[in-house]
Amino acid sequence: MSSLWLFPIAVGAGAFGSMLGLGGGIILVPALTLLMGVDIKIAVATSLVGVAATSCAGVQTYLQSGLVDWRIAVRLLIPTVSGAIAGGLLLPFLSPRWVAGLFILLIFYVLGQMVWAMRHPRPASPQGGECRARWNPQQRTIAVGLSLFGGITSAILGVGGGLIQVPLLHAILKAPLRCAIGTSTFLIGATASTSALLYLVQGKLQPDIVVPATLGVLVGARLGAKFAQRVPATVLRLLFLGVMLYTVARLYLRWFV
Repeated sequence: MSSLWLFPIAVGAGAFGSMLGLGGGIILVPALTLLMGVDIKIAVATSLVGVAATSCAGVQTYLQSGLVDWRIAVRLLIPTVSGAIAGGLLLPFLSPRWVAGLFILLIFYVLGQMVWAMRHPRPASPQGGECRARWNPQQRTIAVGLSLFGGITSAILGVGGGLIQVPLLHAILKAPLRCAIGTSTFLIGATASTSALLYLVQGKLQPDIVVPATLGVLVGARLGAKFAQRVPATVLRLLFLGVMLYTVARLYLRWFV
């Protein structure tokens, strides 16, 4: 397939991920691998550049709205970035089959979270209130461990750490949901940028893939934010469920059969 398809595929990944609040990485990586024939490790590296770009573009809004808890963000930054460095150094030693297998597990984790959220809808977070999270010794140990794991996962799979950080900040550290998303967006930018620099040194960033994919994800994320309110959430989730189950089947058939 021609590389001219990279841009529209990335636009679709960014828009779909933005509408679901998942980021484009979980869609972009398998799309590049299955549709474009890109090596999965190069797809991961490319996705991280897109994640870093969208995070940097989006975090300004959260900063202006006071929705970043700097006290917690600074404390979680070191374990998160450390995890990103560890994941970036570990990836060269993992076979493409291992990366594909881990990505399949990640998809099942995301689908499980989505099904649980559909069956247990959360009340809307209040618009006001201070953007603060709790931080006691027990929570600190859990938070540091999960942040380290989130950084490793982000670096190896190219999806950003928000899938780990948002539940951590909201459910464990009791930050308001919008505050958790804003703080996570800040952390994701640092994590993805660190991993992307490591992959640049390792020669896994190819400009002819990275440039159109990153631009596409940025454009798609903006389009997704505009259309998110027009499409029923249930329709989006069911569509995402179908796409991800198809992706799992294709990844399994490619790497394990």
